[in-house]
Amino acid sequence: MAVYLTGDIHGDPARLWSIENFCNNYKTTTNDWLICLGDVGLNYYGVKSKKEIRIKKEVDKLPIKLFCIHGNHERRPSEADGYQQIEVTEGAIQGPMLWDAKYPNQYFAIDGAVYKIQTSERTLNALVCGGAYSVDKFYRLQFGANWWPDEQPNELIKGLVRMAAANSTIDIMLTHTCPLRFEPTELFIDGIDQSTVDQSTEEFFDDLYEQFPANHKPMWYFGHFHGDKYTDDYVMLFWDIIELK
Repeated sequence: MAVYLTGDIHGDPARLWSIENFCNNYKTTTNDWLICLGDVGLNYYGVKSKKEIRIKKEVDKLPIKLFCIHGNHERRPSEADGYQQIEVTEGAIQGPMLWDAKYPNQYFAIDGAVYKIQTSERTLNALVCGGAYSVDKFYRLQFGANWWPDEQPNELIKGLVRMAAANSTIDIMLTHTCPLRFEPTELFIDGIDQSTVDQSTEEFFDDLYEQFPANHKPMWYFGHFHGDKYTDDYVMLFWDIIELK
């Protein structure tokens, strides 16, 4: 029973093939979990879309459970899409999750919830908060691509996250974007006027980081920026798949 992490998948066949190859090489089973740090691509095209259904069916064949953080380029899972909230009380990741019985190996995290994660070495408390601003928002609106106005955490979600951070000992953060101080400016997209980018979620995470005790800052895991980077304070993932220990 192991827990792994990876970055944005976007329903990309090449990414899904790499995950399938990883699972085969490491001989994973559905007792193992893969934490996807947003923009998985399972809730993108529409609940009745044949393409979305096909992607979900293909992903559900993988010999591993997916634990999905909400990204900015996908719908928030909801009851209207057939999801129900369940309490997972067994296995390596435990806590409240959204789940669709038609795809039993796909689980979706709830923003503001704290999860107990049992790795191969220790038990961790993980606080989740997905979402981010889409720097391609205006392009998407202009050309009719999907964009969701609730892509970023609202004030209610932020309040739940602050409360969880204050009332629990948090070992790791699982988010889509990151605190402002961790932003990989070297990966910013050329041609995007950064003065037009809404960084309110990154600023919120920056304030949240200050809220944690100086002697117990959580390790921060995030995706979003389409790059892989490892530091003592955070891990940014895109293509890489790593084990959480």
